Amino acid sequence: MLGLTIATLLMPAQVGEFGARQQDMQKASARTAAIELANYADCVVVDRSGADAVDRFLREYPEDNTASASGRSATNLNCMNESARRYPSTVTLSMTWGSFRDALYPALYRRDFGRSGPPAGIAALEPLALAPEFDRDPATLPADYRPRRALGDCVSRQAPQETHALLSVVPHSKAEDAAIAALSLPLAKCLPKGETFRLNRATLRAVIGEAMYKLASAARAGAGRTQP
Repeated sequence: MLGLTIATLLMPAQVGEFGARQQDMQKASARTAAIELANYADCVVVDRSGADAVDRFLREYPEDNTASASGRSATNLNCMNESARRYPSTVTLSMTWGSFRDALYPALYRRDFGRSGPPAGIAALEPLALAPEFDRDPATLPADYRPRRALGDCVSRQAPQETHALLSVVPHSKAEDAAIAALSLPLAKCLPKGETFRLNRATLRAVIGEAMYKLASAARAGAGRTQP
C-alpha cells in the first residue's frame, strides 16, 4: 500500500491522524513530492473562489508550527482529492506553511503569465516596496527573507525569459535542469560578494517565483496605466 507524504505541513487538526498512520506510509521521492506540490498549488490558484483566502495567507506570512486561520482557509479540499485520484491508494497531502507559500507564487505566475510570458519592462521597474505586500511589519519577517527576495528580484530582472522557463517546467525534469543551467550566470552576478545562500531546486523556484510574480504583476499594471 503506497502512501504519499508531500513536504510536512502538520496542521493541528491533522496531527493525530497523521501520527496514527505514519508507520504505514512510505515517503514519496523528492521528484514525486515536488510535482504533486506544484500540481496542488496550481489547482488552488486556478479556483478563483479561494483567491481572497490565498491573498490573506500570503500577506500574513505565518510561521511554521503555528495556527493560522488564513492558512486553513487557503487550503483546498477539492484539490487534495484531485491529488488523491492520481494514485491507487489514499494520499496524505501535508506540508509546512512555508512550503505551501513557496509553491503558491510559482503557481500564480504560471496562472497569470504562463502563456503570455513575462511582460516588457521588468528590468526597468523601480524597486518594489515590501510594506504594502504584508499585513505585518516587514521587520518581523524571517531574517533570510530580505536577502532571498533581493536575490530573486535581481535574477528575475536580469533574465526574465530564463526565469519564466524555470517556473514553467515540471520540477525535477530535464527541462528544469536546462532552465537552472541557463540561470547560472545571472545567479552568479546577483549573489552579493561575501554572502552564501543554500539553494536547492525547491528554494530556487520559491525565491524566483515570488519575485518574478510580483515584478511581472507590477510591470503589467504599469503598462495598463500608460494606455490611453
